[in-house]
Amino acid sequence: MPVPSLDKAPKSYDDRLVELDEQLQQHAQIYLREEPELRQQMLAQLRDWIAKHPHIRKVRTDAIFLLKFLRAKKYNFINASQLLERYLAIKVLHSDWFGKLDVDDPELSALVDTGYLFPLPERDGKGRTLLFSVASGIDPTRFTARHASRLHMMTAELCAESNEFLCGGFILVYDFSNITMAHLNVVSFSDIRLLSKAANNSLAVRAQEVHFVNTPSAGLAIANFALQLANEKLRSRIFCHKNWEELYKQVDKNLLPKEYGGKVPQAELIESFKKRCKEMQPLLMAYDEMDMDIAKDSEYRNDGSSDELESGAIGTFRKLQVD
Repeated sequence: MPVPSLDKAPKSYDDRLVELDEQLQQHAQIYLREEPELRQQMLAQLRDWIAKHPHIRKVRTDAIFLLKFLRAKKYNFINASQLLERYLAIKVLHSDWFGKLDVDDPELSALVDTGYLFPLPERDGKGRTLLFSVASGIDPTRFTARHASRLHMMTAELCAESNEFLCGGFILVYDFSNITMAHLNVVSFSDIRLLSKAANNSLAVRAQEVHFVNTPSAGLAIANFALQLANEKLRSRIFCHKNWEELYKQVDKNLLPKEYGGKVPQAELIESFKKRCKEMQPLLMAYDEMDMDIAKDSEYRNDGSSDELESGAIGTFRKLQVD
C-alpha cells in the first residue's frame, strides 16, 4: 500500500475518499454535523493550521487522516486541532506504547496470533465496526501492557483507513474467560493512568460501546480504578456481563466469531487481520516518522501523575456492577 505524504505543506493535498452509504451519510449529518461543504472548509482550515504550526515537523495531511480528528470532535476546529497536537505528542513521547506498529515484530506478531485483538468483518445495524478480544491471549510470561497497547493502536490505525470506521465508530468486546491474577498483573495502575490519559485526551477513536464478558471479581476492581480515570461519556458506554447471553441482548451474536455464535471461525478472522496488517505495513510503520518538536517544559511531558480528571469524575464515580 502506498505511504501517504508526511510533508506538512505539500503542493497538493490528497482528498480521495470512498463515499459513505446512505445510512452513514445520515449518521454523519445528524451526529457529527458533517456536510460536504463544511467538510472541505474544515479540511482546508486544519491544513493551513498544520502548515503554519511552528512545532509540527512531519504529519499526514490527506483527507482520511484528518477526518479522524474532525469527526472525533464533531467539526469543532479548536478541539480537533488540539486533539491532533496531543495525538502527535503521545506518538513522539510514548512510541513504545503507541508506535512501532510492525506486524513482523516477533512479539507483536505472536500476540496477534493469540487472538488478543482483531476486527470483525461485518458492521452492526448502526454501521459500527466490531473489535473482539480474547484477553487470556496475553501470556503474562511473555507479553507486557506495552505489547497490548501497540496492538490496540495498530488495530485502530488500520481500521481508521476506512471512512465507515471513522464515521460509525466501533464496539469492543472483551472475552475475559480464563483470566487469572497473572494476566491482570500484566497491567499496573500507572499503566492504566497513562492509557486512560491517552484515551481521554489524545486518541481520535469513537468508542460507542465497550463490553467485558465473564469478568472475574479481581478484574472488576481494576475496571473500577480505570473508570475513575475515564471521562463521563466513556464511563457511560462500558458494560460488564456475567455471561454471553447477557451480551447478546446488546450485541448481535451472528457478528461474533463462530466460537461465540457467529459464522466465521476465529482462526480465519485472525489470519485475515494479519494479512491486512502485512498489506498495510508500510503505512503503519510510517506513523513513526511523524514528528513534532516538544520542549522540555511542555505540558505534554507531564507524566500524568497529577492530572486533573474530568470534573467530578471521582466524586460521582459509580461502582461498576455486572449486568
